[in-house]
Amino acid sequence: MSRRSVAVCALALLAGCRTLPVAPVAAPSEAAQAAIAALSDWQARGRVAVRAGEQGFSASFEWREAGGAGDIGVHGPLGTGAVRIHRTDAAIRIESSSGAPLEVPAPFTALEPELIARLGFPLPLERLRYWVRGVPDPAEPATPAAEGFVQADWLVTVLDRVPVDGSPGALPGRLTLSREATRIRILVDRWRVRAP
Repeated sequence: MSRRSVAVCALALLAGCRTLPVAPVAAPSEAAQAAIAALSDWQARGRVAVRAGEQGFSASFEWREAGGAGDIGVHGPLGTGAVRIHRTDAAIRIESSSGAPLEVPAPFTALEPELIARLGFPLPLERLRYWVRGVPDPAEPATPAAEGFVQADWLVTVLDRVPVDGSPGALPGRLTLSREATRIRILVDRWRVRAP
């Protein structure tokens, strides 16, 4: 058999191989969303990309929530630009390799202005612990939107959901947060949930 015949056969076989469409996972019911918002022990690992006007960056993250406290580690390619965020009900502390640590006490009204001053764009850090799970912050009003919701002037769009052991409903695999010129894309590679 000639090389050309082998190539034609290979192309024919590849053309016959189709990826089966993945059925979309339905959004959780209202009761399941309330239960997801109440989860207190979970971990997420993935990637984030931020575009704010002319600037942008991408990084990996690992997020752990347990016992009412959260720890987020963010680092760029090859470990550059590492940031550690620790949150309790009393304070949020942000440490990085450049500059003095930032500590903001509750009720966190000074957090967004401080983050805009340091980062150059808004970052909804306190609400993000709910949004990353695909649900609104229960402490504030939210308006339903296509594939998500609007809260605090941010549009949260859940692009796909995945079933996760221990979770009362499907959690986001991909989501986008948008407000004015800022767009934050989050891709969660791995979820771990400890059922209450």
